[in-house]
Amino acid sequence: MKLTVLLVCIFAAATYAACPNGCSGHGTCGSSDACSCYKSWSGGDCSLRSCPKGPSWSTVSLDELKDDRTSTWLIGSTPGGYAADTSNLQTSFTELYPKVPGLRPYVQCSGRGTCDHATGQCKCFAGYEGLGCRRTTCPNGCSGHGRCLNNYESNSLYKSFNSANDQQWDQKSTQQCVCDRGFTGYDCSSRLCPLGVDPTVSCGETSEIDRQLVRVTNDAGYFTLSFQDVFGGVFTTRPIKTNACSTAGKCNEVQFALMELPNMALPSIEVDKKNLGTTDFQNFVLTFSSPLTNGKQNTLTCNNVHDSTVQGASPMYVKSPVCHVYDVGIPEWFNAAGSVQPAKLHTNKASQTATTTKDFTHKTIFGVDPVKSSYPKSAPCANKGLCDAATATCKCANGHYGESCEKQSTFY
Repeated sequence: MKLTVLLVCIFAAATYAACPNGCSGHGTCGSSDACSCYKSWSGGDCSLRSCPKGPSWSTVSLDELKDDRTSTWLIGSTPGGYAADTSNLQTSFTELYPKVPGLRPYVQCSGRGTCDHATGQCKCFAGYEGLGCRRTTCPNGCSGHGRCLNNYESNSLYKSFNSANDQQWDQKSTQQCVCDRGFTGYDCSSRLCPLGVDPTVSCGETSEIDRQLVRVTNDAGYFTLSFQDVFGGVFTTRPIKTNACSTAGKCNEVQFALMELPNMALPSIEVDKKNLGTTDFQNFVLTFSSPLTNGKQNTLTCNNVHDSTVQGASPMYVKSPVCHVYDVGIPEWFNAAGSVQPAKLHTNKASQTATTTKDFTHKTIFGVDPVKSSYPKSAPCANKGLCDAATATCKCANGHYGESCEKQSTFY
C-alpha cells in the first residue's frame, strides 16, 4: 500500500512538472519546461526585468565580427547594420570596414551602466545619464552659467549620415557646456576678463581696425544684423529699412540700430554708404572705430530669422530677399603669399550664383590701394595683468591701468 502511494506521488510530480516558478507570471511555459519570456522580462524563470538598451559606446572588435557564432547577431542588432551573406564573413567585413569606424549594437544600458533587474532601470556609470545611459553628463551641470547641449545642438553641421556607425554617431549622445555670455571653461565656472591690446606693442603693422561691408537688396524691405561680442553674447538689431538713409554718404539708420544693441556691445561704430555701380544693392561699410573693439571682430550675420512673416515672429516684418556681409578690412585683401586679391561680390539680386559675382578691389570701395598691415592681437588684460576669473576683473601690473590694462602710465 505504501509503495503504491509513493509511486502515485512520483508519477504525479512527473506529470505536473512545470517551468521554474511558473515563469513568474511574465512568460509562457513551452516545450521542455522552458520559459518563453514576455517583452522586457528575462531569466530562466522570467523574473528579471530588462533594462533599456542603446547603441553601445564601444565598437565591436574585429575578432567578434569574424566569429561566426556572434557576427550575424552583432550585425543584425546594430542600427544601420545588415546581415550579409554569412557564408563569406570576410566579404561582410570588407563592405563594412573601413567605411565606418565600427559597429555599435544595441546593448543594455548602452554598455555604460549596470542593470537593476528588480526595477528595470539602469544605474549609469559616472559621467553618463538618461534612458539607457545613452548620453554623457555635462561637468558640474555647467555651473548654472550655461546650457548642456549635445553635439548637434551646439553645431548643426555635426550630423550622422549612417545611423550609429559613422564618426558622428554620437551627435545626440555626447553633451557639452555652451556657456552664457561672459563665462568660459569646460564647466562654465570661470568668468571672462576684458580683452585689450598690449600697449607696449609697437603700432605700425598691428594698428589696423576692422571694416565690414553689408550688401542688401535695394527695396522697401527690412534687414537685421547680428553681432557676437568678445564675451560670446549674440545681439540682433531691430529691423532696419534698407532705403531709410537720410544723410548723404552716411547711414544713421544702420549706425543707430547697431549702437542700440544691449550691454554696449558696439559703443561706437561708423557707417558709410557706398555706391558700387549697381542700383540692385545698398552698400554700407561698417568701421569699428571704438577702442573697445580694437582688432578683428566677429563677422556680422544678416537676416538670421528664417521667416519673419509667420505668426509669432517678433517683430513681424518684410525681410529683404538678399543680404550679405563681407570682411573688407585691409588684412583681408592680401592672400597668404602677400599679394593683393580682389573681393567677389554678388551683383544680381535675382540670381545668387558664382556667375553673378564681380571682382571688386579695395580702391573701388575705398578709393585707395591697400597697404599691407595686420590686426592688433587682443588678449585678456592686454597681457599686462592677471585675470581674476571669479570677479572678471584685471589686476594690472605696475605702470598699467584701465579696464583691461590697455593703458600705460609709465614709459621706459
